[in-house]
Amino acid sequence: MKKTVLLIYFFLSLFQLQAQLPEGTYRNGSDSLCLEDQRAIFRLTGFAGLSVAQVGEGDYEQVGDFLIIHTGEYSGNKSSSRPLPASRGDSCVVKVVGSNHYPLPTTVLVESRNKSGKLIVGKVTDQEGKVIFTETDKIASLHVSSMGFNAHAIAFEPGNDYLVQLAENEVIEKRSVLLRCELVDEETISLLMLSDDFDIGKNRDRELEKLQKRARRSNRLDKRLKKEYVPYERKF
Repeated sequence: MKKTVLLIYFFLSLFQLQAQLPEGTYRNGSDSLCLEDQRAIFRLTGFAGLSVAQVGEGDYEQVGDFLIIHTGEYSGNKSSSRPLPASRGDSCVVKVVGSNHYPLPTTVLVESRNKSGKLIVGKVTDQEGKVIFTETDKIASLHVSSMGFNAHAIAFEPGNDYLVQLAENEVIEKRSVLLRCELVDEETISLLMLSDDFDIGKNRDRELEKLQKRARRSNRLDKRLKKEYVPYERKF
C-alpha cells in the first residue's frame, strides 16, 4: 500500500514539474514573453482591442494553467513631460508629440482635474497637437491619453505650459496580469490574457474560473508563441 501511495505521489510530482513553463523567451512576430529567474517581461497585442500592445514586467507565479504576473515599475520606454514658461498669461498650453517628436493631432485626449481627481474639462489636440486651458485656477493635474500610447499624468503648476512626449504601447504597472498559459509542445505555448488588472481577492480559484468562463463565452482567441533558442558559440 505504501509503495502504491509513493508511486502515485511520484507521478503527481512529475506531472506538476512537467506542467511548469520552461524559462526562456517565447515570441511570435512583435509579441513576446520572457521568463527568467521568476521574473517576466511581456509585450502582447490584440488583447486590449485592435492592435494595441500591452507591456510590463514583474515577478510571476504559476497556478495550474494560469500565469499571474505581479507588475512593478516598467524599465522600458514610457511617456514623459517637461514644463515650459507660460506663453499665454493665465492660460496653459499643452503640446503633445510622439516618440519621433512630431505633433499628435486630433487623436489625444487631455483632461484637467481638480484636487479630488474630478474631471473639469477634457479636450482633444488640434492639428498642431495642442490644447489650451483658459481657466486654470482649479486645475491640480493634467491627464494625457490616447489609444495605443502610454497614458501620462502631470502635477499642474500655475505659470507653466507643458510639452508631453507620448510613448507607444500601453504600459501596465503595479497591477496583476492574468494569463492562461498552456504548453502546446516542447517549444510552443498558447497564451490568452484574461485580465490586465486581476484582483486575487479572498477566493483566487473562484476568480480564476470566473474569468476563464467569461473568455470562453466571448470566444476570445489565444496566441501561439514559440521558444527562441540562443545559438551555441564554441569557445576556443
